[in-house]
Amino acid sequence: MDRVERNVRGVKEGVSIEDVSVERLLPGELRGVIEEMAMRYQKVPVEPRLDKETATIIPEEEGVIIDVEKTLTQIQAAPPGQKLSLEIVKSSPRYTRQDLLNARNNVAAYQTWFHGSSARYQNIASALKSLNNTVIWPEEVFSLNDTTGPRSAERGYLPAPIILNGAYDVDYGGGVCQVASTAYNAALLAKLPIVERHAHTRPVHYVPEGKDATVSYGYLDLKFRNNRNGPLIIKTGLQNGKIYVELRGEK
Repeated sequence: MDRVERNVRGVKEGVSIEDVSVERLLPGELRGVIEEMAMRYQKVPVEPRLDKETATIIPEEEGVIIDVEKTLTQIQAAPPGQKLSLEIVKSSPRYTRQDLLNARNNVAAYQTWFHGSSARYQNIASALKSLNNTVIWPEEVFSLNDTTGPRSAERGYLPAPIILNGAYDVDYGGGVCQVASTAYNAALLAKLPIVERHAHTRPVHYVPEGKDATVSYGYLDLKFRNNRNGPLIIKTGLQNGKIYVELRGEK
């Protein structure tokens, strides 16, 4: 009975898809094979981005979706010995490199004076490097913790003074809060919606009262949303004793 059913309802002899033989497979079996192939072949589109080191634009990439139903229909109608290919549908990214080229105008910038030890300097420089050339697409929420990652020795961070529960302490990444506060004020100037922000438990010297932002990886974060029509690019620097965060976008 199985042989009869495969002769009647199964794929014709010698039929293959992407060099994979599917002859005699019944509809349910064939669907399983094609869906598994679709998982392997499909590719989500990739938006353009900036090289973190050079600011060179890395172009967008098209995605690929497999039309499972159309592929199944094609196989089931194929004559004996037919060699077939998956039915592919191209999927374009939402943005192009031109969108990044257009984001070259100063939308907002803020700077703070640096004070502290060489360890604090290194921590700030490491955090600024992580932020530099970050692209925030429209409606995307920027997270400082997600962008910098854990502040650990393995990632080049050193023990430096922090404020913990209203008192001074020492921990890896001390100084990153000044980067967060500088970015927070740049976001305020750009009139971006603040999604998450936490104040220190005591005043800090580098921004006016009420304008600070403390962060702690996995616990406290700074987040803001790009409510503009085009992308924003974060530019950062540490020179002449000043820390700066600039947001660039279209006019």
